[in-house]
Amino acid sequence: MNSQSFMYDDFSDSLMISTKKKTENVKGSIRILNLTLDLSSNNRVVNVEMRKASDYLKSLGFNPKILENLTDAEIVFKQCRDGYLICFILRSGKMIERVPYNIQFHKMPVMQ
Repeated sequence: MNSQSFMYDDFSDSLMISTKKKTENVKGSIRILNLTLDLSSNNRVVNVEMRKASDYLKSLGFNPKILENLTDAEIVFKQCRDGYLICFILRSGKMIERVPYNIQFHKMPVMQ
């Protein structure tokens, strides 16, 4: 399992989660709606930034106040059907929220 670090910037309302190892380099980025995914040279997602994070949480019925007091955050990727499910696991004390983010493709992209 990779080490993950996180940061929430309330001024820009951005949540950033990184799984980048010191030996990895970011080779490119993909922007999908309010997400930016940074990829390493072997096409592993090493950083995720969610802009307007509190608005996204509100739209799903989650309390965005969890972002202000995060004690841990991680991302989990799962390929499903014609896309991916990204799960943001947010912890604040004893409270844990699992926030889904679905990305659907009509035609799967080629990652090079």
